This record gives sequence, C-alpha cells and structure tokens, in this order.
Amino acid sequence: MRSLIENHVEDFLEILTYEKRFWYEFWQKLPFKPITKNYESFFENFESLLKSVSRNEMTEFSHDFEKYKEELKDSIPQFVRLHARDLELSKEDFIVFLIAGPGIKDWVVVDGKNEKVIVVDVFSVWKKGKLNKLSDVVYQAAIHFRHGETAGDYYDKDELFEFLRSEIAKLPNEVLLEEIPKLLDKHVPYYNWTGFYLMDQEGMLVLGPYVGEPTEHVRIPVGRGICGQAAERKVTFIVQDVTQESNYLSCSPLTKSEIVVPIFRNDGSVYGEIDIDSHYIAPFDDRDRRFLEWVAKQITVRVVHWNEFERRIRIAYLDSYIAYILNQILNYNLKFSVELSVYSDWEKVPENLYRFWKIARKLPNASVERVSIVDSVEEQSVVLKSEHGSYVLKYEDLLMHPKNLMLKLIKELSPEVSSKLFEIHYEATKYAQSLLNSQIIIEYALKPDSSINAILYAFLTGITAGYSGSFNRAMFFSYSDGKFVFQRALGPRTLEEAYKIWEAIEDIELNMRDFIENVSKEFRSALEIPYEGKTVSFELVSEYADGQVHVLTKKEAPEIAKEFDINKDFAIMILRNGDKILGMILADNNFDLKPISHYQMNILKELGNLMILVLENKRYLETMKQKAEVDMLTGLKTRRFLEEFIEQANLESCCVVFLDLNKFKQINDTFGHEKGDEVLRNFGKCINLNIRKDDLAFRYGGDEAVLILKTTDRNIVERIIGRILDCFESRTGLSFSAGAALFPLEGDMKTVLKKADERCYKSKATGRLEF
Repeated sequence: MRSLIENHVEDFLEILTYEKRFWYEFWQKLPFKPITKNYESFFENFESLLKSVSRNEMTEFSHDFEKYKEELKDSIPQFVRLHARDLELSKEDFIVFLIAGPGIKDWVVVDGKNEKVIVVDVFSVWKKGKLNKLSDVVYQAAIHFRHGETAGDYYDKDELFEFLRSEIAKLPNEVLLEEIPKLLDKHVPYYNWTGFYLMDQEGMLVLGPYVGEPTEHVRIPVGRGICGQAAERKVTFIVQDVTQESNYLSCSPLTKSEIVVPIFRNDGSVYGEIDIDSHYIAPFDDRDRRFLEWVAKQITVRVVHWNEFERRIRIAYLDSYIAYILNQILNYNLKFSVELSVYSDWEKVPENLYRFWKIARKLPNASVERVSIVDSVEEQSVVLKSEHGSYVLKYEDLLMHPKNLMLKLIKELSPEVSSKLFEIHYEATKYAQSLLNSQIIIEYALKPDSSINAILYAFLTGITAGYSGSFNRAMFFSYSDGKFVFQRALGPRTLEEAYKIWEAIEDIELNMRDFIENVSKEFRSALEIPYEGKTVSFELVSEYADGQVHVLTKKEAPEIAKEFDINKDFAIMILRNGDKILGMILADNNFDLKPISHYQMNILKELGNLMILVLENKRYLETMKQKAEVDMLTGLKTRRFLEEFIEQANLESCCVVFLDLNKFKQINDTFGHEKGDEVLRNFGKCINLNIRKDDLAFRYGGDEAVLILKTTDRNIVERIIGRILDCFESRTGLSFSAGAALFPLEGDMKTVLKKADERCYKSKATGRLEF
C-alpha cells in the first residue's frame, strides 16, 4: 500500500553529528532529491538560514522528538486517512514529508518525482510548542494544499477560538450581531462567508448581518437547503463537501463546505442561525462546532433574552451591609474585575451571580471583563481578579447566603485583600451599633414628653461612648447673634478622671437606651462647669460652616484650643439647616491622644445630621404647642399667624380690610355666649366662602377680622366685602363695619393695618366700607 506519510525527521537530525560549518554540505548530500533541492529553492539564501539555526535548540528538539516518534508513527497516518474522502486521498497526488528544517515555515509544497510533496518542518512546529499537535498540523496543511496554497503556518484552532471567545465576550450587546461576522471573517482563514439568518413571524429564515459575497438567498423556507434543514431539525449541520449534498442551495461556485448552527430561544424554538461557508473542502471539525454553538448561546443570552437578564441584574438586591462594603471598597481603592460564566436560562442563574454582575457594572473601580455562556447550570462561576491574583467562586459558592459568602471571601482571598475586607467588615459592625443608637435617640426625641436636655446628652453620649463614636470629649454649642454659645458637654475633665471612667467601663454594660432611661431633665455633666458662658465667634470657624466634619490642629485654632483645654487635634461640625445656623459640635481625643479616625468622623457627621433634624423637629413641635394656625371657632387664621405674616410677608401690593361686627355685645348680653359663638361661626364661614383662593382671612380679636386681599382695585374689594355682608346678613340678620387701606401705597403693613382699623371705626358712623 502506498505510504502517504514519510517521516524523515531522524535522517535530518543526523546534521547534529556534524560541525556547524558542514551543515549545508550535509543538507546537499541528503538522499531525497528532488524534494530537498526544491524545498531549498523556496527560501532565499537557504545556506545562511541553516547556519543561523541554534545547535542547542536543535539538540533540545531532537530529545523531545525522541519521546513522540513512536506515537507519531501511527497517529498521523490514522488521523489523515480518517478524512480520506474529504482530502480526496484516492487521487494519490500528494504525500507528506516530515523533516527537521531551518524552523522558518511550518509547511511548504514542492514537486516530487511523481506527485506533490507537502514538506512539514517539524522543528518549526516544535519551536511554536505544537509538537503534540503534529497530526493536526499535517491535516491542516493538506486542507490548504487542496485549496491550492503552496506554503503556510499552523494556526491552533483551540487558541484561535479561545481568543475569539474573549473578543466576543467584550463586545457590547447592541452590536453583537453586526460585529461577530466581522471578527470571524478577520481571524478564521477558512471562514469565507459568515452571517446570520433570523426567523421572522412567518417562519422564514431572513438574511441578517453578514460578511462575504452578496447572496440571492435572502429568505429561506424551513426545510430547504442546509440552513433550512438545520432550522427544521434543530441540530448543527456540518457539510464538508457541498457537492455531495442533494439539498444544497448554492450561494457561490467557490463554496466547498458549510456549517450551520441554530440559535435557540429558552423555550426551544429557533430564533435564527449562524451560517458559515468555506472555500475549503473539509475544514470543519468538532472544535468549530463547539465554538459556534458557544457563539449561538451568547446570542441567546445577550440578544434574544437580554432584556430579562438586564432586568434581573437591575433588581439584584444589595442590602445595606453589601452597600456599605461596596462604598468602603471605593474608599480603599480596591480595583477588581470579574469573569462571569452564566447559564443561558436566566431563571437558573444564582442571585449572587447577578449581584456580582451588578456590582462590577456599578462601581467605578470594577469592571466586567468577560461574560461566557456555559452548557450546564453547575458550570456557572464568578472569577474575581485583582492585582493580588484571581479567586474562583463555584456554583455551590454562589448559592450561599451573602453573609456566609462574605465570610468565605474574608477567609480565602489573598492576605492583602482579605485583611482589607475584614477591616471593612469590622467597621460595618461598629456602624451598625451606631445606627441602633441613632434609632433609639430618634424614638425618644419623637415622644411628646421627651426632654431637650436628655436629647442633647444622648447625642453627646453617641459621640463619646465606646460602643459608638469613641471620642474622649464632646461639646454642643447653640448659635445666637454671630456666636456659638457653650451649652452641654460630656467626657472626663482630667486624665485621672478619664482612667477611672475607662476602668469603670470594664465593669458595666451600658447602651444608649440605658442612658436615656436613666438620665434626668436636671442632669448636668461635671465637664460643663469650667466652660459655662463661654462662646466661639462665628468668624473664627466661618470657613468650616459647610455642614461637614473638619479636623483642626491646635495650631490651626489656638484660641479655641486654649479656651476649651484642647491638647491635640479636635473635630468640629457646624450644624446648619439650609442657610440657618443651628449650632456646633466639638469633639476630641484629649486624653488617649489617638488620631481622629475616619470612622469617628463618619459617626460625628451621621449624629450631627440627625441632631439637626431632631432639634429642628423638637423646637418646631414645642413652638406649635404655644400657637395654633387656625382659630377653632371661626375657621379663620389666628392673630399670631397674622403677626408672623406681617413680619415675613413679601407681597408687592394688597388691600388690608378691617371688619368689626355691629352690636355684637348686645347679642352676647341678651342671648348669651352660645348665641354669640354661633354668630362668630357664621361670620367666619361667610368670609371663607366669599374671599378668593389667594386671599387670607384672620381673626384679630373677639368679633374683629382682618382680610388680606391680593388686589388694589377698589371695585373688586367692594364686591368681595359686599358678598360677605350679604351672606352674613342672610344668616344672622346682623351687619359689620369695614375699613380698607392699600399696601404699599399708604405705608408699610403695620401702618396700613392701623389705618384700616381707624377707617373701620369711621364705618360704624357711615354704614359703608371706608377707603
């Protein structure tokens, strides 16, 4: 039987027994003419190329080849003959000749005595680290020889497809269908037409994005041609020689083979297909099938069902603990990326995988490096990558509760990352305790009988307590007339006292609720004694009045440090609500002299902001106890509200009308106060029913009312007062006197109100509205 593969590598390796200056002479004497002569003529200056070969490299190659030669003896012929029909071996028009050449070109086609000879330089293949792929090299060379090529280098399909997987994973979803054909056409030598057919509502395969020669087959019925058969049977079709396929739809006379891979929806229906035409006979193998089926799954996830995956990513729940961890990762500038291996059915993707997906997209110091679609649920994983290395979370890890997953990461990540995560976790537990304290303070502050004194001390306790802010001392100043006035303080006065407190802490367990329940309205801290009545000028700290926490050194604020016995650094936060300054908090580590930590600053800011809300709310509620906005009897606004309105009003113009009931005293004297109240209720109703939406009405005294009418038109004023009078007379049979004055025509609001009152008195004599 004719020998298809001739292995002469060992013959050529005899060159190592010669001195290098005789290598070319050895080559010329090899008994394989005309093959060696024709091979030599393919290269320019072959003699120089041969002399440039490293003896050490060639020797190392000879040792490696010795290990493989028995295996290669049978495997290469078997592999090639397995594809005998595809390679048309029956023609007997070529052989494969294995040599150890100059290591420049993997294979070259030369003329032999009776047939073409594919000369494979095994040394060149070895230099690329592909000696174990020699059978594939020979087969690939034969494929390209059949295509008419005379020389080439081996391309490893495994590496090529892995590279393409990486490139496709990086593509934005919105350009996936357009860019994949371009990528495949550029990098796979035997993919000569690459495109998509997408199923329309009528069940026809419609041509989508493609790269290659135009085709007349823009709509293909299911069942017709290779594409139609793949859609009908829902399987991948590989046709190594289209001339052997009776149901082939010819796209180009150059097409020799075709592979078609269906793209499925999750319900099993066909969304479309990937179609590859090749000008080579039999170029496809199982690696092409696996790769293109992977591409099809990418389309399933990232195009067909992407909206659902996107929705799951958006709604992935990040609780407060995870949110805090993420914020701190930002502060620590821990940069990382993730590689995600995801199953094509969104409902079978673990929630933790969606969380990592969301986090990597959300954080500026993180990224999604790659998304790969895997064949089974159990293959899903997350690879965390940073400068400190990689860490793989397997499917079973992703099913853990987040707290257990965090514990696993802290235990098993690199020491650098693990220590930072533990530090963040430790800080989180302290913040959680602080949050509980804040909640207790707010609950207390919202009680009607809560004491401002206790509230202030509760906040100062939150700032100084070991289970919260851990400052040594904290002070609160109120604000008045450009000065911060010392009010409350908490902490030791001396180092000796500080030691006693720290010793006592070891023996007792106190939390914020204990403190609030035990502190009295009369409680005073001993620390306050030396500082009572002391103030801080706003000018001294005006540059820090931004509502943030600032740490100052003793040198930066010597006056404050001296006045309040500050030994080192101290923190201040000016409390403000919008433009309104409410007060100031000062805190320091006066006795342990520890640097003020980032954690302490955060606690101070959190409690300071809560203090603003609580104090404003408390003061507002206490103010509202003293006044009511609406008079309960008449339904008109109160006189106090009128006085505030006059002080704060920013009206361009208006008419102030003063109303006074006539003979009201007689009603009270004759019929009693119950009847008088009924008259006043009707008075209020008639006013509210007949003034306009933007007008205001106030009860000024017992039977007096003031109207603020947003007009200076006398006719309009007379009509409004006339309507009120008609209403009131019809309900009670009584009348009222009225006087009006115009603002700002007749003066400021107080002057105008006085004039309206005087004219009302005049109205009692005239019986009409007096202007």
